[in-house]
Amino acid sequence: MTRRRFAVLGLGELGSALARELTRLGCEVLAVDRNRRHVDALRDEVAVAAVADVADKHALAELITAEFDVAIIAIGTSLETSIMATLALKELKVREIWAETNSPERGLVLQRIGVDRVISPEREVGRRLAHELVNPNLLEFVPLSEGYGVLQAEAPAWTHGKTLAQLDLRNRMRLAVISVKQAKGGRTLIPAGGTTIEAGDVMFLVGVDADLAKFREQS
Repeated sequence: MTRRRFAVLGLGELGSALARELTRLGCEVLAVDRNRRHVDALRDEVAVAAVADVADKHALAELITAEFDVAIIAIGTSLETSIMATLALKELKVREIWAETNSPERGLVLQRIGVDRVISPEREVGRRLAHELVNPNLLEFVPLSEGYGVLQAEAPAWTHGKTLAQLDLRNRMRLAVISVKQAKGGRTLIPAGGTTIEAGDVMFLVGVDADLAKFREQS
């Protein structure tokens, strides 16, 4: 299987964490920052670490090709730098561009010039914390695009002994069960309707935040 290739531009807290985790997951990572100290900190942990101005299209052209799957612009404080980097990446025909932002207004600007996904770390962390505060028994909530998320929760009592077809969560709550981790061991991805939920099972559901909230309320 071909390793996925990612370019992380900007090695602050978010960029460094992304570069390390993507590498840990088996991806090939190019890490770029104009601060040599930030680059040196990652040099032995990623495939390539380079000192360059991410707003300089000529510098990026020497490092990045269209073969990269995704480029992540992890610079939320400078809209001008993010714009210049985005335009350069578009010229280089990178398949997908993600960019960090610290405001919705800046996010709209970036989307209009071609960014595929805008990342707002503080906002996404806030959403995650809110879900944990509302339900302390929640195992994990992962925000997706605006208004959607993935919920990981222990199967509530009212689901025990019933099949997914009987629960009919897709029609009752507009939720899709994407995985079930059985208490007895094993895990079923994209489970069929005949899958029976037992006490201690962990369910992974995807849907609109409000619908996920309804599921939690019935837990």
